[in-house]
Amino acid sequence: MQWQRTTPSSPLLEHLTGALAPVRIVLSMSYSDAMPSRRRSRLSVAFASAARVLFAALLFAAGGMGAGLFLGIIGVVLYGMMSGSKIDMTHAYKHVAIPVAILAGAVALIGSLVLEVRSRRTRTSL
Repeated sequence: MQWQRTTPSSPLLEHLTGALAPVRIVLSMSYSDAMPSRRRSRLSVAFASAARVLFAALLFAAGGMGAGLFLGIIGVVLYGMMSGSKIDMTHAYKHVAIPVAILAGAVALIGSLVLEVRSRRTRTSL
């Protein structure tokens, strides 16, 4: 890390400006100063990867639950209007929202596992 301080160049300018003289500090860092060369342990890498995969699966499952519930409610209301029968909203949860959430979570789990393994292989092969 290198420091460079610049001040007014002439003594007269320094005397006139006094303590209010502009000071410019230039800081230049090399890449090795900014990034430590310490490698993470295999356990921490595996834990971080597992956390990312589970978080993605949970996020997509929650989104699938919301989207499935929305579509299920629309479907149940339309079915009730067309058939003229009583609307039972539990069908929106049981038969639409929960299966869509399970499907979305499973697809996200498999997809994020594939992406993590592929990412890990390319990082270690360099």
